Amino acid sequence: MDVKQLFTNLKKEAECPLCLETVKDPKTLPCLHSFCLRCIDKHARYARRKLETTIKCPVCQACFQIPEGDTFGNLPTSFHLNRLVDLLVLSDVSEEAQRCSSCEENNAATCYCFVCQNFLCKDCFDAHQRLKTTRGHRNVLIENLQAPDVEDLMHRPGMCLKKYHENEPLDYYCQDCSVCICHKCSIVSHNRHSLVDLQEAAEEQKMQITQVFARVKEKLVTVMSKISEQIELMKKSEEEICAAEEKVTKTVQEIIRIAKEHETGVKTKLAEIKVTQQRNCAAKIEIFQVLAAQLKSSVEYGEGIVQRSIGPEILQAGHAVLGRCEELLTTQDIEVCKPQHFVYGVNVDAMNTVRGLVPGQVFETNTDPSQSSAEGKGLIEAEAGTETNFTVTTRDSKGSQWYGEQDQLTVIVRSQKGEEEETKIDDCKNGSYVVRYKPKNVSLRDISVVVNGQPLTGSPWRVQATGHQYKAIHSFGSHGTGPGQFKGPVSIVVNKRTERIAIADFSNHRVQLFDREWKYLRTIGDKGSHAKRIRYPCSVEFTTSDEVIVIHGEGLKPNKMFLFTEYGDFIKDISQHLIDPSSVSVRDDGHMIVCDKGDNSVKVLSSDGTRLVQSFKGLHGVSSPASAVYHENKFFVLDGIYKFVKVFSNEGLYLYDIGNGESCAGQPFGYGEKLTIDAFNNLIVCDIKNSSLHVFSLDGKYINSFNEGIESSWSVAAFENNKLLVGDYKKHVIHVFQ
Repeated sequence: MDVKQLFTNLKKEAECPLCLETVKDPKTLPCLHSFCLRCIDKHARYARRKLETTIKCPVCQACFQIPEGDTFGNLPTSFHLNRLVDLLVLSDVSEEAQRCSSCEENNAATCYCFVCQNFLCKDCFDAHQRLKTTRGHRNVLIENLQAPDVEDLMHRPGMCLKKYHENEPLDYYCQDCSVCICHKCSIVSHNRHSLVDLQEAAEEQKMQITQVFARVKEKLVTVMSKISEQIELMKKSEEEICAAEEKVTKTVQEIIRIAKEHETGVKTKLAEIKVTQQRNCAAKIEIFQVLAAQLKSSVEYGEGIVQRSIGPEILQAGHAVLGRCEELLTTQDIEVCKPQHFVYGVNVDAMNTVRGLVPGQVFETNTDPSQSSAEGKGLIEAEAGTETNFTVTTRDSKGSQWYGEQDQLTVIVRSQKGEEEETKIDDCKNGSYVVRYKPKNVSLRDISVVVNGQPLTGSPWRVQATGHQYKAIHSFGSHGTGPGQFKGPVSIVVNKRTERIAIADFSNHRVQLFDREWKYLRTIGDKGSHAKRIRYPCSVEFTTSDEVIVIHGEGLKPNKMFLFTEYGDFIKDISQHLIDPSSVSVRDDGHMIVCDKGDNSVKVLSSDGTRLVQSFKGLHGVSSPASAVYHENKFFVLDGIYKFVKVFSNEGLYLYDIGNGESCAGQPFGYGEKLTIDAFNNLIVCDIKNSSLHVFSLDGKYINSFNEGIESSWSVAAFENNKLLVGDYKKHVIHVFQ
């Protein structure tokens, strides 16, 4: 390889993957990929702007925590890349020249002595040649460097970087400081340290690296094998998909053939029906026309006699006229021939399975959609989360209730967003159908009712689904220190799996557990052999594995977050990533959502509480996060100071406000503390100031408020059968609403 190509290869090797320029101040990530310090710091600042706490290596996608100060300056410097950068200077005259390491003038180097291992300027090189001891050294002019010379330069010994030691080779390795040092450093800075020969230490490290490489290579073989397996599986999958595509084409072609045959058959049958109907109608019309002609001729004949008014004629022909007219009048009435209604009914099952089935059939029925009707409460009003109904009545052309077994009733309940809701149709087998539906949330609904392909008069109906009205059922508990008694219940939570209930009993310094029937089970935080003392618990939650999370405070000290078993045994403190937590909730995936008033952020912890997964405040930061829940890929965060809910995306980006400036039951939204999502997919917010609970849709629309029997609504939780549990701080009870 010529020297030009060698320098080209070295320049490519010394290229920063981010800026694609020769690396400057190279820093090596733990994944062993190196970048310019400036580039990797810029990468970290970009991640910070996106509210991320980690970055991914641009080469291998390994994930690393961003250090404090947003700089990776403390990462190790790449020795190899620094040496490459030094060598590349020799190939480019536009770069700053390599300096002489022999004289004090710091002149530009013109050659290199491989024996002395020094770069020399022209004057030093001339002196080098005059001295008898150095005259025979191997020297090479930089402008005459060849590929072998460059290779030798790459392997030249390392020189000390400490000031005033620049010309000293690195001879020792300090085991106490884990650094390579020169002879001067061993005397000045590392006296009495444990020193070993540099090459000896390198050989020992090399042996360890080699041993690790053997294991890495074994894993590499395994990974490569899995890659091959994955490729083979992907290839097989692609073949299966291609085969499926071919089958789809053949099936669709067969369906088209069947449909065409069906179309021809049905149209032929309809044509025959049409001919028969026309023939029957024509015959009936002919009968009507004969009778009409006879009636007309009789009238004309009689009117002529009357007009002429000749006595003998009247007397002679009158009896005949009267007889003929009476005969025609007493003739039996001829009924109009009413054709049957013919409907093409779609076979829904056939449309779903298609092959081997016809998509529909022609049938005759007396049902007349124009005479049929729909009525009932479900066409006038509805309540979100509550089933309602209306009745459809099918009738014949005379308006009489009629039932046809083959009649097809189609009902579609569609929200303003175009989402269809489930409907249930009960066929009473007498021409009456009861249609039931349950609106999922508060909004307008369009209800379309179609009988045998024809919409009923008035369809579609527009119905407003209103919010659910909660009513107080009963209260549980009383003021005191015994089981089932409370002194300020500030947080209540229900285990979704077991339906057990946990209540943070603030002034009693404990958390009480109950079953779904309100039977007392145990207390967490009391004094016992396996207990951890709790003081002033302010938030409680169940993990997805039925463990209990408790946030509590100790006077003026920051709050702590503890983890207990469901039997009350202390597991561990999980406050390491938190400053001053105030509330906690748990997502369906087990991640913990914590409001941290220490830095006014919302933090997401791993399911065991040991790892910080996410932390955000948003561009519109939360002044004092009091409570947060995660639902439908959004964070709903109650701001305790500005008294409204802020909604953030899954990535922690601000979306919109709920209750900001909203009038709730005629009063401004007061001071809030807790929130939850109820069974009707609505947001329930505690308003302590107004002793109320406010109900909002998830898009922020105010629905209603309720406060029956509540004196201080401090906490709320959704319970079984569309119930709500509300902790009343002043009455020391738990209200149950439904």
